[in-house]
Amino acid sequence: MGPKLLCLVAAALLLSGCSVVRSYVADMDMTGAVKYCEKKRTNPDIAPIAGKLPIVHVDEIIPEMLIIEAVPTETEVAAIRALSRDQRDCRDHIESVAKDHWPTQTAARKELAMKVDLVTAQLLKRNLTYGNANRLMREAALEAEGKFTQDRKEQLAQARLQEVEAWRTIGDGVRAIAGTQKPEPSGDPCTWVDNNVDCRAH
Repeated sequence: MGPKLLCLVAAALLLSGCSVVRSYVADMDMTGAVKYCEKKRTNPDIAPIAGKLPIVHVDEIIPEMLIIEAVPTETEVAAIRALSRDQRDCRDHIESVAKDHWPTQTAARKELAMKVDLVTAQLLKRNLTYGNANRLMREAALEAEGKFTQDRKEQLAQARLQEVEAWRTIGDGVRAIAGTQKPEPSGDPCTWVDNNVDCRAH
C-alpha cells in the first residue's frame, strides 16, 4: 500500500472517529456544568422554597407543585431572590460550555432564561402563585426543548451530509491513486493467453 493510500485510509479513520469524540467531549463538559449547578442545592438561603419551585431544572416540577395556590411570603421572597442569583450563575456556567458545542441553540437558551426571569419577577412582586409559576416555567422549557430538538436534527443532518461528501472525496482519491499505481511483480510466470492460462517458464 502506497503512502498516499495510507494517508487516505488514515483520514477515513479520523473522519469516523471525529463525531464520536465531539459527542463524548460535549457530554463530559455538560456533565461537569450540571454538577456545578447541583451544588446550589446546599445553599441554606433557598431552604424556605424547597419543594415549591425547581432549584436546578424544571424537570423537578411534580404535579403537586402545579397546584400550590399560595403566593410567596416575605421570607420566601428573600429565598426566591437567592435562588434567582444561583440560577443566573448556573445559566452563565452552562452557557459558557454550551456555546462551544451547540452555538446555534444560544438564542433559544436566552429566550428560556428571559421567560424564567419574567416569572421570577412576578413571584418577587407576589403577583403569582407557586402553582402558576411552575406551570409557566414548565411550558417555557417544553417550548425551548422543541427548538433544541429541531436544531439537533438539523445539525445531525448537516454533519451526515458533510461526512458523505468527505467519504466521496476520499473514495475519489483512492480510485485516482489505485489507477496510477502499477502492480508489484510477483515472480509468477503464468499469464492469460486468449482464454487459457499460460505458465511457460520465462
